[in-house]
Amino acid sequence: MHLPRSVFSERQIDILLWLLRVNNVDDVPSVKSVKRIEDTIQRLCGIRSIPYDGALGHRYYVNSLADLIQQEMMNPRVRPLLHFYPEDAGTKLNEAWQAKHWLEELDPELLTPVVRLQNQDFFIFEPALLTSGQACMPFRWFIRCKKMYARAWRLQPVAREMNCGWIVQQFQSFEVSEDDLLVSFKNWDSSGATSGLPRACHIYGIERELDGELQPWTLTNPVEGNQWHIRASGARVYAMPIWLYSVHQEYNVHFLCTSNLAPPLEMLDGIVDQLENAWEHGIWAWDCVHEEYVLVILSVLALLGDNPMQSEMACHIGSMGKYFCRICKVKGHGTVAKESNSAQDTTRAEDHDNNIAEEFSGSEYETHNDAPLKSARKRTKETMEELIGEARCKDETVAELKSMFVDASTVGNQTRIKQRKTATGIKDTFLESFLNCLAQSYSKIRGGNSVKQEALNRVKETLPANVISPVWRVKGLDPHTDTPVEILHTVLLGFVKYFWRDAISIRIGQNKLKRELLETCLSSVNVAGLGLSNLNGHTLVQYAGSLVGRDFRAIAQIAPFVLHDLVPKDCYDTWVALSNLMPLIWQPEIDDCTDHLNKLTVAIDNFLACTAMWTPRWFNKSKFHIILHVVDHIRRFGPAALFATESFESFNAVI
Repeated sequence: MHLPRSVFSERQIDILLWLLRVNNVDDVPSVKSVKRIEDTIQRLCGIRSIPYDGALGHRYYVNSLADLIQQEMMNPRVRPLLHFYPEDAGTKLNEAWQAKHWLEELDPELLTPVVRLQNQDFFIFEPALLTSGQACMPFRWFIRCKKMYARAWRLQPVAREMNCGWIVQQFQSFEVSEDDLLVSFKNWDSSGATSGLPRACHIYGIERELDGELQPWTLTNPVEGNQWHIRASGARVYAMPIWLYSVHQEYNVHFLCTSNLAPPLEMLDGIVDQLENAWEHGIWAWDCVHEEYVLVILSVLALLGDNPMQSEMACHIGSMGKYFCRICKVKGHGTVAKESNSAQDTTRAEDHDNNIAEEFSGSEYETHNDAPLKSARKRTKETMEELIGEARCKDETVAELKSMFVDASTVGNQTRIKQRKTATGIKDTFLESFLNCLAQSYSKIRGGNSVKQEALNRVKETLPANVISPVWRVKGLDPHTDTPVEILHTVLLGFVKYFWRDAISIRIGQNKLKRELLETCLSSVNVAGLGLSNLNGHTLVQYAGSLVGRDFRAIAQIAPFVLHDLVPKDCYDTWVALSNLMPLIWQPEIDDCTDHLNKLTVAIDNFLACTAMWTPRWFNKSKFHIILHVVDHIRRFGPAALFATESFESFNAVI
């Protein structure tokens, strides 16, 4: 009775059943019978919604991640397309599993820990014997030319008194092909090839540096082996890194939660609870390819969203702050320090169409605001190198947030906390609720600090154990580096929108002849080679302030042809530079990663230089800095289209 992702009310079902009856259809069920069947199917095949009482006092529901993963593994349309191992594709970069983050940076404990070769399971952090007679400790599996490879540490045999054992030499790593693997940890004692060698369970420690101090081996229990080896009990084990907030086909978009009351970080707390349970126990699922149960390990590859949401996830003060970048510590020059303690002022200001900074483009602001600032300061010359600051560090941010809570636990430190937010660019909206709660605990109490401190302490005892954002509990995730630049809002709804509004409202303005000429050019241009339908010039000009992403995608490609001689040369050169930059950013398949990223870097620098030549006031917008980070994010996560949120936002209609 239900179409995909469409829910019928009882009244609608009753009407449909009535239509069947009046058309003489036999054995039409009652509404009650239909509902009973639906409930049975939901229990057998549906997704559970798990209720949570949030730390901030809101009740919300999160769909079961385990149920979603189980359905993906048993779905014959999805399972054959899933990838569980990173791939070394050489210079090519087409997918996320070929990028640096999954291939080199992700915590090995969150990657697929085992390969099955010749009826043997070779787990990471378990000794393995090679065909050369050398022993090694694999710590990362990957694919190269359709063959499995491992990155491994060398094992050095040593003798101690009456026993022999191994020392793991972490400073000596090398690659091992699947053809070189001979004996696994489980078969070590029963294999004749290991006779004369120390037992695999005798690991004395690990040397991290040459001639360094021997440290205890803690990655596994040397006697039992890898924890997933024990939990799987002979079953296959797969790791599944996921994008949080977006995937690339609507068929594979999985809805987790939403609320009109609970803020995102409060709901993230429930999602992290499910992730922690998956890290501890794994998720058992039926694999329709191998037709057996497998154990799945979940991890978060990256957090996706628009710039304000990513700032909130990274506990960053937002684009209106003095330190306006969530990724690095770049500082705005000559900023007038007016930073609000309100989350609305710092986290969502950038992308609101009714915001003052958004309504007036950089050049328009320059035209209407030529008066000097009252508090004019001596400004230093800025260079391209200064556009990138020192990288933010996860450990430093967590330490700063904990320090803020310690300060808030003492009466009279509210001003100090505000100053630290301004000085560091760090603001946790989750923690902010508890800081406000502590501040309000004594705000209406008259008396000395001792009386106020007692009231504050009573409230502090009622707070949960985890008062900082749950994002810091996600294993292997650094919200500063793992929030890749979102090209939809940064480029299409950023640069292209800013420049098009400027071109229509300022450069062409009320010049009727120019407006009609531009409309004619837009309607006449042949866009068949771009895979687009004919453009409506009147709509693109008349409603320039109400266009959407697909409109700006078309404008970015044809603007140099239709704006020629209609805008000043500096403006036109910037449009040309932007149009040259666009295909490099949206390149879906990269044959030579190094060459492509070099070209992309040059194109970005040229675009920023042309923009500065036009008017430097555009750089009041943080997106002209954020775009500089896209080169590193493509290197780490793959082509930028993979972490764009366009397909995810198209799912809003379904929600």
